[in-house]
Amino acid sequence: MTVTTAVVVLPRRMAHWAARRALARNSLTGIELGCSLCAAVWFSAGKPAAALAGGVALGGGYLTRRVGGQLTVGSFAGWLAVACAWAGELAVYAGLAVGVAGHPTVAWKLATAAAMLFALRKVTRLCRLAQLAAYPAARPPGGAASPGTSRFSLGLAVGQLLAVPFWVRALVITVTAAYDGNRTALLAAVCCGAVALAWALVAGPHRPRNADGTRAAPADEPSAVAACRDDGPIARFAGALVHGQLVPLPPAVAGLIATVLLAALGLGNLNGLVLLTPVAAMLLAAPGSAHPHDGPLDWLAPVIIQAGQYIYLAALGFAVGVPGLVTFALIGLTALRQLDVAYQARHPLTPRGARGSLGWEGRMLVAGFGAMIGLGSVGYLVLIAYLGWLLAGNGLSGWAVARPPKA
Repeated sequence: MTVTTAVVVLPRRMAHWAARRALARNSLTGIELGCSLCAAVWFSAGKPAAALAGGVALGGGYLTRRVGGQLTVGSFAGWLAVACAWAGELAVYAGLAVGVAGHPTVAWKLATAAAMLFALRKVTRLCRLAQLAAYPAARPPGGAASPGTSRFSLGLAVGQLLAVPFWVRALVITVTAAYDGNRTALLAAVCCGAVALAWALVAGPHRPRNADGTRAAPADEPSAVAACRDDGPIARFAGALVHGQLVPLPPAVAGLIATVLLAALGLGNLNGLVLLTPVAAMLLAAPGSAHPHDGPLDWLAPVIIQAGQYIYLAALGFAVGVPGLVTFALIGLTALRQLDVAYQARHPLTPRGARGSLGWEGRMLVAGFGAMIGLGSVGYLVLIAYLGWLLAGNGLSGWAVARPPKA
């Protein structure tokens, strides 16, 4: 069997088999999640043989994902597939961290870094797709790909590898865990995440042009890019004050730079209200919430805001002694919330579901206030419970909308 047959033809044939047996996409999503959880349990053993077994489970999950991708799905099934795929990937990183012998803090830091990088890469791709969706006049009829994109080329193959798809991540994690242990596997995952994020930032789809070479004009409908920000009430209030006149990107970049510098200096050396300084820096991006985000680079604003949020939550958690598992769980659930918002910006399950959330600034403020009064772990646990409740509510609402009416 050739690689092409294994990667392309086999999932297509299995999709026909699943369709003939009325195997729904949600069932395949559950199988994929189960494979990922089994892989996480095997990786947590920290043994070479267990790592190989975990790799086999990841391979089964990847094949199930490809089969599910061949089936026609609705918005809820697609949302559930995205959420479960990310939950399964988080479980794998957690299993690798548990299986590291000694230095648990270092292991959780590496797992958290890998989760942050791949979460940013996922939202980057969704934001760029949302930007493209705002230019319907420049898209090919029927959403067809441009000529020649289906032909194999060395550049296309290299680009696919630099994007670090799931099968590449699974192979790298399995080989490194079996050969040199889970700590090396986590370090390799961090490197893969950095490469994937860099490639998503520089090589994704750009603002399309018309047939005469001029840049296409955006549609009159509201930009889905702005919805990917996950603004809370504070950011929306700040945006209303300036009536959308402040461009979103420069303030977000300034806030990110200040947050990175403060995190590099060490949040553990700060106390009192000074712990909220990075939050104040990131709030520079709040007034841009009302802007339509129709500039050529405005799709970067949600990514930069998300990066600042992750860096602050991770640096603060490890600095004030929040357990590594708790910090990792909060980063993972925050990433899942951001993916939820970015997905629903284009495929809404419920009307304006994001309006009831704390937003990125609210989460940073809750974490900062908890650390300021010496209850950092409590603040993180409260945020974990809140995000779990919010995501479960969105999932149940989407399922209720997608459920066929009773006869």
